[in-house]
Amino acid sequence: MITNLVGNCIRELRAKRKMTQQQLADKAEIPRATLATIEKDESNPSLAAVYKIAVALDSTIDDLLETHHDRVEVTLREVMGKTESGDGAYRATTVSPLGSPTISQQLFQLDPASTYHGKPHPPGSEEYLHITQGQVVLEIAGEKTELRVGDSAHFRGNVKHSYHNTGTTQTHGIVTIVEFPDVG
Repeated sequence: MITNLVGNCIRELRAKRKMTQQQLADKAEIPRATLATIEKDESNPSLAAVYKIAVALDSTIDDLLETHHDRVEVTLREVMGKTESGDGAYRATTVSPLGSPTISQQLFQLDPASTYHGKPHPPGSEEYLHITQGQVVLEIAGEKTELRVGDSAHFRGNVKHSYHNTGTTQTHGIVTIVEFPDVG
């Protein structure tokens, strides 16, 4: 049995689909009285009943358990992670969800005539770099590629890499790091 957190969501989805309780109950193959008590939060429905209702609504159990405020995670700028290189020439703000085990996305600035040496990530990781202002020379395992405004690069994140701002203005960009969990 699961705690009934789904009554309001079922009612809302049923109304959006312009279904009566009887139509939904028939489609879910459950008694209408059962559906009525679930929608009123007067029961503790079984997982099987919730699953049947979700399928009948062309939805998922997760959709029925989420509240509207759970669907969006907001990270306020005051708590976003900040990173800075030792010399202060590279500064980054983490804009992805904090503590995500698989993805990190950062907005960065790199001062003119400066270099940032990236830290290699675990094997299987990928890094995506997009330049929004200025230019960089991306160096991966000794191979250099120039990127200008609007250019993007994708590379294996576990190799030695660095960003060189060879220009006279500050470079801005977005870096996204995707680390795949070890399934071995």
